[in-house]
Amino acid sequence: MHCETSFDSSSHLSSCSLPDSVITFDDIDCNDKVLIRTLNSEYRFSVTDPTNHKGMLSGGSLGEEPREAFLIECLGKDEKGIVKDFRGLKTGDRALFYLSSGRRIERVTTSKISSLTVVKATDRTSLIS
Repeated sequence: MHCETSFDSSSHLSSCSLPDSVITFDDIDCNDKVLIRTLNSEYRFSVTDPTNHKGMLSGGSLGEEPREAFLIECLGKDEKGIVKDFRGLKTGDRALFYLSSGRRIERVTTSKISSLTVVKATDRTSLIS
């Protein structure tokens, strides 16, 4: 895991960039922010309820307006080409989210994740950063 800290005029930001890694559900806490990069998109998942894997998702095909979402799992294939799931986020796999939309549920699946960055709530000086 590669972690770095940066400073600007008003805040301190600590983040861990995970180019070839996994984030399990146990690694995610309330108010953590996860940046999910794929080949063509970037998604931001701000965790509001880690027990239920719930948060606000924006970016990619959703646009910039955050939507309530549930992180379900990551989907990928093993060396034999058999589809497997992972309870968390993992580079090389696709993230699966469910979003509530009125009376129906939308499914959002990212393309393959190329990198993950976690900004821990405990490392931020304010919830704005």
